[in-house]
Amino acid sequence: MPLNFNYAQCTGCQLCQLACTAVHEGLFNPEKARLQITHEYNEKGIRITSKHCTLCGKCEEVCPEGAITNNGRWMSVDRDSCTGCALCVDICPTGVIYLDKDDKSIICDLCGGEPKCIEWCPKDAISLCNTTGEKGGNK
Repeated sequence: MPLNFNYAQCTGCQLCQLACTAVHEGLFNPEKARLQITHEYNEKGIRITSKHCTLCGKCEEVCPEGAITNNGRWMSVDRDSCTGCALCVDICPTGVIYLDKDDKSIICDLCGGEPKCIEWCPKDAISLCNTTGEKGGNK
């Protein structure tokens, strides 16, 4: 179930990214998050965009080692099988897969089905979509 963003409610605070890196990296660093929120100010106010896994499956298809799998709800990487070839990084249409310091693929795993980005969002701007695109989930 991919993430759904309500941009009208999002303030661009990046707490979702901080939650992501706290859980997965043990530190607060939005640049290492498995989702990316950007915001810019213009004459109309703030413009917020997100990059996140859409479960398109292209990374799974291109992985020569079969290290990336989709369990029907989120993607996961078998770190023992991942060789760090970066084919998944290159094919990801949203640009949210990257290699860590050990050259292993990093991809959103929705925190094992309990996404901390949703839990930490103070404006309820993030939710889960079911496979038909309808909102549902944790909040």
